[in-house]
Order: sequence, then structure tokens, then C-alpha cells
Amino acid sequence: MSYYDRKGTVVRLDGSRHFHTQQDIDHETEVAALASKAWGCEFRRFGTLTPIDWYAIREGRMSGLAELKSRHHSADKYPNAWLNVRKWLALMMGAAGLGVPAVYIVRFTDQVLWVPVAEIDGTMHRMAGCTHIVKSVNDIEPIIYIPLSLFRPLPQITEE
Repeated sequence: MSYYDRKGTVVRLDGSRHFHTQQDIDHETEVAALASKAWGCEFRRFGTLTPIDWYAIREGRMSGLAELKSRHHSADKYPNAWLNVRKWLALMMGAAGLGVPAVYIVRFTDQVLWVPVAEIDGTMHRMAGCTHIVKSVNDIEPIIYIPLSLFRPLPQITEE
């Protein structure tokens, strides 16, 4: 199914639809499992429709916040990744208020990359989104371009 064929799965109070499919959830769960293994922590979801999707736990305490994405192209296809301003704001405030780091993790078809949210330059914002088929008020919103040169590879854990 293409991105534009997706149906809204949740209707918000303002009547707009939330386009988070089971496939999206499955992909994010796979990325969370990779990050959990790489960093020796457990990733858990916040509740539905919260601005921050994931938090990490290590030794019984919250150890971080995360936004996880899964893209359907290789990391070298575009020079930048992007993050919604609303997600960046929530992650920055959450990290400051809770005293834990926030990370943005993106799985491409060829590798998994991550960047500390504190290193993302919020001034690199632009209006962007789906401009030819508007299904939701969130189709066009401010996003932040993040040069892929800022990202680091997720540590690879090999089975012994």
C-alpha cells in the first residue's frame, strides 16, 4: 500500500485523522528492538497520540526519549532526514524536564542511523508535507531538515 492510500485509523477531537497504520507500528517496533539491543535498554511506547512516541528504561529508570522512523529508501538517497517541529519541541522539552537524553532514530533500507535531538539545529525549519493530496491538517506543517552527516550508525550487536 502506498503512503497516499493509507486510511486514517483514529479520529482526533478536532475531527482530523491520525494516519498511523499497523505496518507503521510494526516497523517502529522492529527499530525499537534494534535500539534496545544496541544500547542495553528496553524501549516502551508512550500512549496513543502523545507527542513523544518512545521512552527507554535501564535498571528500572527512564533513561531516554526517542522518535523512531522507518524509511523505504537507502540512507544515501537524500542529503537530509527530517523531523516534525512538533516532535522536536516535545523531545527537547521532555529531555530538559526529565533530565534524560532524547534521540531520533531512522531505519533506512541499508542501515539504522541516530542523532541526539539536542544536536539538531531547529533553525533549519521549513514548511513541507503532502501538498497534492491533503487528508489531514498535519499534511503540511513545519519540519526540520537534519543533514545526514550529523547521524551516527546504530551500534551493531552480533550474536556469539
